[in-house]
Amino acid sequence: MNANPQSNQIDYAVFLKQAGWDEAEIIPLSADMGLRRYFKLTRGNDKKSEVALLMDMSRAGILETGLAEFLKVGRFLNDNDINAPEIFAFDVDQGLAIIEYLGDTSFGDALKQGVDAEKLYSLATDILIKIRDADNCNQLELNGYKDTLIWQRVPQFVDYYMPLAADNGAGRLTTQTDHDEFQQVWKDIEAALPSCPMGVCLGDYHLENLIWRGAEAEPQYGVIDFQDAFWSPQPYDLLNLLEDARVSVPQDIKDKMIAQYCAGMSAKEQKIFQDWYVVMSAQFHCRVIGLFVKFARENGGVEFLTHIPRLQGYIAKNLKNPALKPLKEFMEGHNISLNIEINQ
Repeated sequence: MNANPQSNQIDYAVFLKQAGWDEAEIIPLSADMGLRRYFKLTRGNDKKSEVALLMDMSRAGILETGLAEFLKVGRFLNDNDINAPEIFAFDVDQGLAIIEYLGDTSFGDALKQGVDAEKLYSLATDILIKIRDADNCNQLELNGYKDTLIWQRVPQFVDYYMPLAADNGAGRLTTQTDHDEFQQVWKDIEAALPSCPMGVCLGDYHLENLIWRGAEAEPQYGVIDFQDAFWSPQPYDLLNLLEDARVSVPQDIKDKMIAQYCAGMSAKEQKIFQDWYVVMSAQFHCRVIGLFVKFARENGGVEFLTHIPRLQGYIAKNLKNPALKPLKEFMEGHNISLNIEINQ
């Protein structure tokens, strides 16, 4: 073993030896904004080598769901012919696993390399359709959307964006009354809508969490980072894909993917889906715009501020939908600008 990375109170060497990977070369992979860490494992020689990933989720149980959820959701995906990493070894108590290496070319990388955008988004949408059709009764007993940190962090909009954007940037401290009004906005919006069909949502479904395995591969894709899956109104993952904070998707592709997902629905069902799509989109972008400001302020991640105009644009477009009238009135009542430049 060429390296012996350590986690707090975790000895990777013991786990790798027990799993039969103690002679592997270990290469740390870049981290994301979450609490997970990954290491590429390679063993054998040039003529015959094996590659896998060491996944460390030992810290993920603090604020996020942990390895047990990853294993459960991964089995569900593979059982329903959706390509997720095979699990070679795991220790739930330590939060460690050795999983299949599906490749290092994400759909985002493939897009930059010239793979047709509509092909990639269509494939990603087909995956969501398969997930939707595989479970309509929460057989995995996943947490509900309102029980997730994703929902609980929607008020980050009030905490971090609103102080910078209210009253034309004059700024002010937000109050409990502001929070109460903001929560009531969403209650009023959702109360006015028919109930939405529910489904398994992977929670972080975007181009970088889909692996492109090549046009000749079967299947052509792999799905990763699904440990935060939850039970939610169906539009969540699709809007996450089509309205990624870091990527602008052409409107014609958005329209085609929504039509592809809704194929076979009645006109009434499509209307319900699209209204909930807009509502969940607004919730998503309110959370993320607050998150990016928070991350820039507390962690120095100023590079995320470059995406603020895109998020402002998403929210401004959403506010044109009558279903979001209470949110529009909240924004206007507090003079919250969606045009102001955020650079701090």
